[in-house]
Amino acid sequence: MAAPADMYAPYARAAAKVAANGVVLAQKNVSSVTYGTAAGSYCVKVSDSDIELKDAAVVATISNNRAMITAIGDPHPWCQSAANAITVVITDSAGAAMSAPFTVAVL
Repeated sequence: MAAPADMYAPYARAAAKVAANGVVLAQKNVSSVTYGTAAGSYCVKVSDSDIELKDAAVVATISNNRAMITAIGDPHPWCQSAANAITVVITDSAGAAMSAPFTVAVL
């Protein structure tokens, strides 16, 4: 598998474009994306140790789908409470967990 493309995001400290299956399509200061321990959750690992996620503005958007998304910058059990991981949770309009492509950024 080819390495993810570098993401042009001059105003973001970290960012990733992620496929529904968790494959990173493009990234900036993101080392990996894995599934979290709960259905519909992803763990986005930020590789820049100077970024303090608990104090950062973290935003996420759904790509090409209609769903709800939440990005959690604080350590969360679904991502082993890692300080360098953003927990992304996606649900459909009824609240059921689902996989979907998304973009996440740390400002």
